[in-house]
Amino acid sequence: MPKKKMSLLMKISIGFVVGIVLGLVLREHAQLLAPIGDLFMRMLKMLILPLVLCAIISGIANIPDIRKIYKVAAKGFILVVIMTALAIGTGIVFGNLFGPGSGVELTIPTAAAKEVPPVSFVQTFLNMFPSNVFEALSTNNMLQVIVFAIFFGVSLVLIGEKGKPVAEFFDKAAQVMYKMVDLVISFAPYGVGALIASIIGQYGISALIPLAKFLIVFHVAIAFFVIFIQGGLVMIGFKMNPFKFFKAIFGSITMAYVTDSSAAALPVAIKELQANLGVSESIASFIMPVGTNISKSGSALYQGMVAIFIAQIMNVDLTITQQFTVLITALLASIGTAGVPSASIVMLSMTLGSVGLPLEGIALMVGIDRILAGARTFPNVVTNAAIAAIMAKQENELHAVPMEESAAKA
Repeated sequence: MPKKKMSLLMKISIGFVVGIVLGLVLREHAQLLAPIGDLFMRMLKMLILPLVLCAIISGIANIPDIRKIYKVAAKGFILVVIMTALAIGTGIVFGNLFGPGSGVELTIPTAAAKEVPPVSFVQTFLNMFPSNVFEALSTNNMLQVIVFAIFFGVSLVLIGEKGKPVAEFFDKAAQVMYKMVDLVISFAPYGVGALIASIIGQYGISALIPLAKFLIVFHVAIAFFVIFIQGGLVMIGFKMNPFKFFKAIFGSITMAYVTDSSAAALPVAIKELQANLGVSESIASFIMPVGTNISKSGSALYQGMVAIFIAQIMNVDLTITQQFTVLITALLASIGTAGVPSASIVMLSMTLGSVGLPLEGIALMVGIDRILAGARTFPNVVTNAAIAAIMAKQENELHAVPMEESAAKA
């Protein structure tokens, strides 16, 4: 009887655990492993924009009914808004319940605060459209690449038969990109292990002590949001056990957590949605890249909790009206700053400013930002994957794929 091959999920899990152990044992010497993680990140980033361009064009071109594209986009956007609002609400509720800033004596560093330029919604909207698509590709402006790819794909659908040769080219190009993803992901256990080891080795445990209560409450809130709210969305919309769903996209979850990048997890997520959950290429290739830029569930939860945390440190009692203002501002900031450089800082400055809290509070969070970054990022991938799966189910774009078979292939 042939020996059963270890799944990629198990290999990545082992790499993650080994990375933590190496980081704790080697401490500052764990930085010697950093080049391995950097190489893995470079290979992932190398794939992102070409994959996004080919996958979106191919995905839209494979949806023959233009009305279906609009319907999927509208439903997906509504779900993103709802999940973002629920995430902010979760952060606010947990901040109030557990009071991570109550009784904590911390000095807010005024000198370290940076001026954050105001963000114009009109300018943000205009910046979505590239004046030169090749410049957008060369400068890694994903949002502009996505907008161009959507217009290109819709135009292919509108010209009908004449566009078929071009559509077939991008479909084949997308298949090549998926194969490249397979090759890079085979290196994931080593890359993930090296990345987590260098992070643990760099920050250690001592950096966490002053803000330990906030870190604990934040991670509990993230766990609650993922298991109960995102899990509830999967159960209701996709009719699947949430833990089976999380297992199916475990590679992209791990990638987002370790790299602090939804974009880095994008190639893996598209592949897992198709291979493990049976989501059609057209839906996965359309929803995931767009969602990567506008869906920020984890960051939104962070905004809500930080606002309550800073208020508690400053001994400011935010009223219900002020907390509702935080929710609305964080929601608008989350969606309105898509594609803006240092979007998390811009979002936080808008959220704190909406209720008169000092922007210097941003500087207080900088010290633990990298430690929190992974937990802030992976819920974004879960939200996008859940929405893609739900859209595929509703639009009959779902193909049955046994989990056992897909796991064996991995």
